[in-house]
Amino acid sequence: MKKKKNQSKIFFCFIIGAIVTLTGFYVFQVSEMSRVSYLVSSAQGEIDSLKKENSGLKLSISQNKNLMIVEDKIKEKGYDKVGKINYMVTPGNTVATNQNN
Repeated sequence: MKKKKNQSKIFFCFIIGAIVTLTGFYVFQVSEMSRVSYLVSSAQGEIDSLKKENSGLKLSISQNKNLMIVEDKIKEKGYDKVGKINYMVTPGNTVATNQNN
């Protein structure tokens, strides 16, 4: 009879220990999944931010290339950069008049 009681106590302790161990593993896994999920979502936010920045940089590069092409074509036509601008002052508000009268 004592042997059966000892066996049932050992079995009961084993079951309790197994339940505690499995509960600990479950809590650990849930905690780890939450941590990984948070890391994934923050990494996804960073990826989205970098994609937006990348598309802005591509647009900037495209605009700069077009500007360089325009500047090259202007040089091919023989135009130079203007260093100093000279203005003509005309009397009154007229720029051109008909002097054939």
